[in-house]
Amino acid sequence: MRLKQSDIFQGLNPNILKAIMAIGTRHAFPEGTFVYHRDDPADFIYILMQGEVRLHLGDDGTEVFVIAGLGEVFGWSSLIGRKRHTLSAFCGRPSTVLKMDQRRLTALIEADPDSSIVFYRQLSRALGNRLLQIYDTVAECAEPDEPPQRGD
Repeated sequence: MRLKQSDIFQGLNPNILKAIMAIGTRHAFPEGTFVYHRDDPADFIYILMQGEVRLHLGDDGTEVFVIAGLGEVFGWSSLIGRKRHTLSAFCGRPSTVLKMDQRRLTALIEADPDSSIVFYRQLSRALGNRLLQIYDTVAECAEPDEPPQRGD
């Protein structure tokens, strides 16, 4: 997988992209295992390379989002100043992820001011898109099956 497939890395300096690839490590997870749990330290971000990761409110909580697209980023709590994960990441299928240490990633990106601006703009866009998708899901769940009946 090339990091260019991940939206938050689009437009970065090619040398920065190469350095970012070098700090990532591949990890394979069998179906039914957790990549991380809610309240685990948020020291890493993850990029889906293969499979499907489901984000839940805790280990047994409500599913709030599915990561299924090649290059999708998850576990970004560490990139927005959170010390702990707010969701649990569960593998719905056998999955392979690229795991990156947040401190090393941040140092690489912030060493190049132009790439830093692009990266944080892309991260903001990705977070906004995720939020809009969650809004749509909430709206669908709130819609009644039938219109309310008017009393005569």
